[in-house]
Amino acid sequence: MSEGFCGVYEEPPVTAILLAESSTMMRFIISIVLALLIIFIFGAVRVLAILPVRRPTHITEITQSSRIVEITTPAKSHVLFILGSGGHTAEMFNMIQNLSPETVTHRTYVFSSGDKHSAQRAESFEATSYGNLVAVASRERKERPGSIGYRLVEIPRARAVKQSLLTSPFTCLLCLIRCLGVVRGEDMRSFPKQMRELWRGMEFPDVVVCNGPATAVILVFAIYIYKFFGMCNTRVIYIESFARVTTLSLSGKLLLPLADRFLVQWPQLAEKYHGAEHRGFLVS
Repeated sequence: MSEGFCGVYEEPPVTAILLAESSTMMRFIISIVLALLIIFIFGAVRVLAILPVRRPTHITEITQSSRIVEITTPAKSHVLFILGSGGHTAEMFNMIQNLSPETVTHRTYVFSSGDKHSAQRAESFEATSYGNLVAVASRERKERPGSIGYRLVEIPRARAVKQSLLTSPFTCLLCLIRCLGVVRGEDMRSFPKQMRELWRGMEFPDVVVCNGPATAVILVFAIYIYKFFGMCNTRVIYIESFARVTTLSLSGKLLLPLADRFLVQWPQLAEKYHGAEHRGFLVS
């Protein structure tokens, strides 16, 4: 009868176990770091790819028949105008008073909550310039036959006057979420069927025009989120306020690297800020 072999099992040393676990954890951490690095590099390259490239030009002439200089849009285009309270709204409508409705066929006016003045100015401008009496999705439409008309959209304020800095990030996030919906035309779902057909394929604006309100920063950021993922090719045109003579506004400083066209109304600003253009006074 053969004798069986009986082996003795020995537990691995504690040090060996700790080294093995440490090695596994280190590989996991390195993998996470490499993945984050790759994502960061891809994101940085993508951001650089979508940022506009502008050359500084110092021109002192302007064709007064076109207040906003050289808006290059398709034959049938959608332009979104960001309205601010008080002087910003007045300057905006002064600059766009001669835009042709045959080219800018679809128009969106965005205003902050509580800014009834800007909403009324937009309705008055449309009624006077194009004969559109009411064009808000939630109201009865009384547009002239064949008119595509406009959208009048209210968004929450990013930050109210004297609002606490602790609550500002929350309100900015709410504003951004709303802006994301506005840019992709989420509110068009409530349009009557006929109007939905007229706006079909025009949800994303071809051009966004802004002139300084803080809301513009959030909305342009929303546009760049869509541009980052290749969902739109919206161009941004920023016109600095006539009141800014020696320095840019905070909105202007933030949007200077993001705007496809950055227009200032005083020549010294074009000399001071790279990429800014001076083409004379755009308001009168």
